Amino acid sequence: MTMTTQVNPWAAAPEGVRCEFVDGKTAKRHDVYVTMPPGEGVLELSYLAEPREDMWGKVVSGETLRVTWPMSQVRHVEGQQKLRWGKVPMGVFTNVMSPTARLYVRDGALLAQIKTAAPNLTRRAPVTGKGRIAGLIAGALASVLLIVFVLIPAIADQLAMRLPVDGERALGDKTYERIRESFSQNDYIPIRECTNDAGHEALTRMQQTLIGASDLAPDAVRLTVLDFDMVNAFALPGGRIVVMRGLIDEAGGPDEVAAVIAHEIGHVAHRDPTRHALRGVGTFGVLSLVFGDFAGGTVVLLSVNQLVNAQYSQEAESAADAYAHALLPKVGVSPGALAPLFERLKEKYGDSEGLASHLASHPKLGDRVDRAHAAAAGFDQDTRPILADAQWSDLRAICD
Repeated sequence: MTMTTQVNPWAAAPEGVRCEFVDGKTAKRHDVYVTMPPGEGVLELSYLAEPREDMWGKVVSGETLRVTWPMSQVRHVEGQQKLRWGKVPMGVFTNVMSPTARLYVRDGALLAQIKTAAPNLTRRAPVTGKGRIAGLIAGALASVLLIVFVLIPAIADQLAMRLPVDGERALGDKTYERIRESFSQNDYIPIRECTNDAGHEALTRMQQTLIGASDLAPDAVRLTVLDFDMVNAFALPGGRIVVMRGLIDEAGGPDEVAAVIAHEIGHVAHRDPTRHALRGVGTFGVLSLVFGDFAGGTVVLLSVNQLVNAQYSQEAESAADAYAHALLPKVGVSPGALAPLFERLKEKYGDSEGLASHLASHPKLGDRVDRAHAAAAGFDQDTRPILADAQWSDLRAICD
């Protein structure tokens, strides 16, 4: 153990080898005199403490302090065993009982004596408080999980409902432009929007029919088709719904497209895109603070963020399906219209690819097909499609 005693400041000048000492309480280096009393197995360090004021405000010279380090507790400071002072090697030592203290020795003879007499000089200091460390780690992990799975979703839900419409649309527009850029085959020209007049008119008719039967305002949704062969559609913050050309090409009729759009309208009605964006930003921020900036860290963060948001999205997807099942009969379309497209994709790609492959958080296609068929039970199938044949042809040519 380390013992510190006070010595009369008027005692004779200390003997020993002059070194430098940092007590670990302040960064100040003290001139210290080091001795190794024969047969005692200790280092004795004597140094002058800082002057102080007495009770009357008078400055009193500092006491001479003596610190005793048992040789069994002396250790080299890691990474500083090979320091040199000019041509003379310098040893930096500490005491396992006061690990923030430092003794700087430049005297070659004293260095040799310490290396001979200290039996554990290069041994790592024992780790103490393992249980406390484990408890702190467990507490930190529990705090992160609480923030990611409870607090962030709750805050995101509240913010999504209170975010101004203009702010939500600005977020959606920015996201939309980034999506166009990311899918583009040209670094300078974003992926093309499909604006064929007749096709756009057919798409607008489908949109107005669906929105008119919903609980949303007429201008709550903006529908866009992008000239890309991915079989996909998605909703963005602010009510923007994006349909890829590949979805229209893959659909067997207008009701299948209408069913997918009704599903995305469900996301808009529930404000899922905004909640999902806010939760994603919050989760990514927390995880980046935890993991820091290390090699490959961004990939890990994105992967974990995707995993965290997967369960949230599965719930949102199922709720949007239920919304579509309730909306479609109001416009004369069977809720089962969601099933044929999913069945073909499942047969073509399997349940881990196809429409669900772009986002692993979607429920399995087979489950969605079963729910669509169940919702269609008892629905009168003898109804006209949501678009006439000519309008459907126009819609299929919207990207021409």
